[in-house]
Amino acid sequence: MSKLEQEIAELRGQLRRNHVYLVVALSVIGLSALVSVGLVGFYGWRLGDQMWKLQRDVSAVNEDSHTRTRALSLDLARQQRELTAIRTAATRDLTAIQEAHRKIASIRDPKNELAALREANQALWYKLATQRADLLDAIEERDPSESSQLIESPEKRFRLGETLFEDPTVAGGGVRGFIIEDEKVHRATALPANPAHLLIELRPDKVALGQSYELEVRLVNRSNHALDATSLRLDWSFAGKKTGGDVPLDIAHVDARESAVLYSVSGRWTPAHEEGPVILTVTLTLKDGERLANSLSWRY
Repeated sequence: MSKLEQEIAELRGQLRRNHVYLVVALSVIGLSALVSVGLVGFYGWRLGDQMWKLQRDVSAVNEDSHTRTRALSLDLARQQRELTAIRTAATRDLTAIQEAHRKIASIRDPKNELAALREANQALWYKLATQRADLLDAIEERDPSESSQLIESPEKRFRLGETLFEDPTVAGGGVRGFIIEDEKVHRATALPANPAHLLIELRPDKVALGQSYELEVRLVNRSNHALDATSLRLDWSFAGKKTGGDVPLDIAHVDARESAVLYSVSGRWTPAHEEGPVILTVTLTLKDGERLANSLSWRY
């Protein structure tokens, strides 16, 4: 109950008490009833006037409360609409961010992609090698001669270049021929005063993935005096990469008109050997500073 309503209730209670007082006064005084009635009327008029004013104030307060309530309702509805719009925009932005993250996640790292491709390529080649072995076994069981003809194919995978010679005592001399420049091989004319052949042998000629192979570097001395080697370097170029370095010499001295294996190594054929063209360049440095060079290349 509001304060104005409490005041109206108190005035009404006071009016009832005045009526009670009037009745008691009429019964006791008698002749003074007219005066009492006048007083009661006067007080009643004052109370009525006060009640009217209070009622008017209550109506004004109620109207103001109604106006304020309506304004608050409209403001609350507006805020609710704004909140709904903000939620909708936030949901839309979150969806856009999730879509952007999905697109970013879908972009593959080139390094990871290359590694995955290499792993898949290696698995595929191992599978093909296994299938080839199974096929050869089946052919051999059916006809051994047919299997022998299939294995001993005249087609060669490897191609050996020509030995090139550099004499530091000759002005403008240099190793020319199979020189790697931006993964391209350029052929040139070898110098005529070549004292030896530098041979690169890779066996077997046809090797499948997973099979073992043997690489040999042989020096054939064509001169009439012994040759002494001081260093041997192997440089590989495959799959767009270049690597290499010096290797230890198994034999450093080769007598006149003799040949010897300077270096040999064995390994297992991997998918990296199939990423052609592959070029192996061998450079041999002799005691007096001469250099011999040759290259072995293959393309699968």
